[in-house]
Amino acid sequence: MKKIDLIALIVIFIITSTLILTLYKTISGNSVSTEQCSPGDDNCWHDLAHQTLNGEYCDMIKDNEIKGYCVEHFPS
Repeated sequence: MKKIDLIALIVIFIITSTLILTLYKTISGNSVSTEQCSPGDDNCWHDLAHQTLNGEYCDMIKDNEIKGYCVEHFPS
């Protein structure tokens, strides 16, 4: 295989991988909403706080360790 063919395959692979990853994130709907978070679903509230940049959602977290980690990222 020629060197130029190998480079072309690598470039195509990188572009394809990037497109697939972007499409997957769009289709899978990785965003979280308050309707999806139930009381006691600490990871959901933590994710929601980070996605919305709203530290008030950290107050919904029951587990002290997860809550502490969440609150660390939102200075008062």
